Amino acid sequence: MKKSIKLFSLISLLFFAADRIVYNTISSIDKQVFTGQTGGKVNQFLTLKDSVNLLVFGNSRASHHLDTKLLDSISYNAGADGSRIGYSTALVSVLEKKEQTILVHIDHWDIYDSEYKGKDVLSFLSLASKNEDISRFISEIHPKEIYTSKIFNCYVYNGKFLSLLKNYFSPKYDVNHYYGYDPLTPNQEQKEIFKKLIDKTDFKNFNYSDSISILPNPIVDSFIEKIKVKCKKNNSKLVFFTSPTLKNNQEGLLLKTKEYFNSKGVIYYDYSKFIDISDVSNWQDFTHMSEKGANLFTKKIKEDILN
Repeated sequence: MKKSIKLFSLISLLFFAADRIVYNTISSIDKQVFTGQTGGKVNQFLTLKDSVNLLVFGNSRASHHLDTKLLDSISYNAGADGSRIGYSTALVSVLEKKEQTILVHIDHWDIYDSEYKGKDVLSFLSLASKNEDISRFISEIHPKEIYTSKIFNCYVYNGKFLSLLKNYFSPKYDVNHYYGYDPLTPNQEQKEIFKKLIDKTDFKNFNYSDSISILPNPIVDSFIEKIKVKCKKNNSKLVFFTSPTLKNNQEGLLLKTKEYFNSKGVIYYDYSKFIDISDVSNWQDFTHMSEKGANLFTKKIKEDILN
């Protein structure tokens, strides 16, 4: 029995020692990566977040749709593919500079999605031990994840290591000339495929799902409130917006979304119908604009919000 206890204790000790050693190794690599959406783009954001005048947050419909340099020469687009409002809120929570312009993209259905649990904030788990604001933010939503990461340090890099390693040895782009905007430029084959899809689509019935909650998701509501409070504290100009899409939203949902932001006392612009399908070259797919379309949209944002 004693031998078994000793063996178990030894194995446990070796396991935790190996966990710490591997974690420190990966963490040292992570600190030197500034490209890629696994963590490099966030690392770059953290180095310049308090030196820029304007910031954009949101999912791929933010990162691919707003050329921030056309809005302000000292700016950054922190949008990330597949992210939700929790991801944006986590990034906003670490801002310290006063009087910035903060643009946050959100889709109508995001506000009323009852299935959303805020799991996108776990993308920042690897930063929790290095940033108190991030740690506190995640703890409020997913405290068990923080506890687990403190016991098993390598847990925070689950599913990230290979991508970090790839960007460490072979960066995707020159970070010195990157400001977060990722334009989409379809090639000829993609244009032809999309044109065929357009011809087959009945846009009158091409809608987003109607299976949404009547009331705002309380987690989403709390995130929007946190962004509002942070921007008020920093005396920053906050604007929420929805970028163009070829999918239709019910008029009732559009009106409800506007009323929601009015009740929050937050500026909101709905551009979901700004660019139609009359010029196919403005689009990459049904929900993402091409660089040409994004340029038109950015100019519209500048005209409405900044001027």
